[in-house]
Amino acid sequence: MNRQSRGRSQDKQQLKQVEWSRSSLQPADQRGFTLIEFVLAITLIGIVGGMGSMFFSRGLNAFTAQGARADISNQGRLAVERMVREIRMARSRTVTDLPGCCSAATLSFVDVTGTTVTFAKSGNTITRNGTILAAGDAIALSFSYYQTDGVTAATTAAAVWSMGISLTVTKQGESQLYQVRVHPRNFV
Repeated sequence: MNRQSRGRSQDKQQLKQVEWSRSSLQPADQRGFTLIEFVLAITLIGIVGGMGSMFFSRGLNAFTAQGARADISNQGRLAVERMVREIRMARSRTVTDLPGCCSAATLSFVDVTGTTVTFAKSGNTITRNGTILAAGDAIALSFSYYQTDGVTAATTAAAVWSMGISLTVTKQGESQLYQVRVHPRNFV
């Protein structure tokens, strides 16, 4: 019996080892992921990707807005600088050298070389003798004329001492205002 009970105990031990090894070594068709695990993984990846895309889109929007700001800054600044440079070269403040004087919409003058120069707003562009100086989604341009005291508005060519330019350029929702006053060199 002793031998028989020893044999049974060895059989039970071997049986436990076999059962344990069977549970840890699953057949090939039972290994892998379940459908629920796949769905959860895809959902988590979607959430993380959505959050990442929000940060990416904010950066992209900031980059685009900065580009629009730089563009309107360049266009407006260059247009104002060109107008100022040319207005300084106006020949005199006579009626013939300042035709159509004191109009807020256009500025016409004859420069020292005898060329008539006209700055005007045409649609959403600023033109110099019909050539585009600046363009945007919306442009507001106005001219003002001042007497020698710098405060009183001039109404005749002979009374003009300085000219003011007010320019607002808008592009992609970004606006920039430029205001400058110019005294032509030959106005004495």
